[in-house]
Amino acid sequence: MAQSRTAELVTWLTAPPIVTALTIAFIAFYAPQGTGGLSNGAAFLLGLLLLVVAPVGELFLEARKGTMTWDLRTRGERTAFYGDWLKYSLLAALLFWLLGSPLMLALSFVFAETNALLWALNKYYTKVSMHSSASTGLTSSVTLLLGWSWAWVYLLLIPVWWSRLELGAHDFKQIVLGSACAWLACYFTYGYFFQVASIF
Repeated sequence: MAQSRTAELVTWLTAPPIVTALTIAFIAFYAPQGTGGLSNGAAFLLGLLLLVVAPVGELFLEARKGTMTWDLRTRGERTAFYGDWLKYSLLAALLFWLLGSPLMLALSFVFAETNALLWALNKYYTKVSMHSSASTGLTSSVTLLLGWSWAWVYLLLIPVWWSRLELGAHDFKQIVLGSACAWLACYFTYGYFFQVASIF
């Protein structure tokens, strides 16, 4: 019972919108690449609005209308949500390109690519862990943008993975696939934009 309560707390604290907001904060305020033509605060607020508030707000409205459930119980609902998040990610990419912020543009592409992969896997193969994906996006962003000496932050995935398994929300394959989606998007996108990965 105590383990389940701890797992629920970890799951709540690592909810994708919370982790996404932390990722945006890291990118806007701490990444050494800078936010280009935008101030740190403007980059953070615009990122938060387009990559968290808009998609979660749309989910909230859909849940109020009864067309979706707040916790996205079915694969169909998850597929629709990933599609919404992809739409807002592409809108953010366009805006940050116009505003001259390559780092925020790269982050928007990371979100778009991750959600496209999650959408495809969820629609055609299996349910995938959003918690795992969001947390891997944060840890990969830190590692790739600050340097490989920060790879220890990947240890933060252990409690996230444990909580999802403990609660029976996902099996191991679904957790690994969620992480893989975000890791691939981060590795190739940041590598392309900032030559931070050895493949480039």
